[in-house]
Amino acid sequence: MNEEQSTWTLDDSSRASNPGNLDVQYLRWFKSYPMWPLVWFSTLAIFTLLSIFLHWVFWIPAVLLLVMNLLYWRRVSDHFHHGCANPGVVLSLEPMLIAVATDLTMGDGQYPVIKIIEKKLASICGNPPKVGSIVPTVALYQPSMKPDQTHWADFDPRPVDCATSDLGEIKRVIESFTPEDLKELHSWIQQVPRPYQPGLYPIEPI
Repeated sequence: MNEEQSTWTLDDSSRASNPGNLDVQYLRWFKSYPMWPLVWFSTLAIFTLLSIFLHWVFWIPAVLLLVMNLLYWRRVSDHFHHGCANPGVVLSLEPMLIAVATDLTMGDGQYPVIKIIEKKLASICGNPPKVGSIVPTVALYQPSMKPDQTHWADFDPRPVDCATSDLGEIKRVIESFTPEDLKELHSWIQQVPRPYQPGLYPIEPI
């Protein structure tokens, strides 16, 4: 990640080389990842009701939880707008495993990796999922706890189909991947041990 950016929830010292630039459809995200939206909203609702029916002091945590709700959704928006678009491919359907390729280098050398995630998708770019389907994703990157580390510690790819149903936008992200990106994806997967399991797998550069 490089260049400047201005966000509420991300480190402004870096920016994606291939930003997603996607507007999130929040209901679609909620349907794809309901747990944390439900946790934040239900907790807010509980403290709001307590403040109304029991005591005004509960407004204090209610207001804090309102801020946390807003920050959560802003983080989701920042993820897909400022995060880095990376190609993925469906490895299996039951369970649905998706392999995503990226280079975790922070500018010094190479650190290619494959990350396998488990995520059920009803469709991919408007088509039924199948083994070999290309899955566009957008990821944020996690810094290492070691100050002298020359690469990111991890990354968090999320399928674009979980954020929008706009087929034009999904296609735009897919078309941002170069033939070399897709070649590396398929080549690097050959180094991942089988049977496939979710996890992060460093790849030996060829």
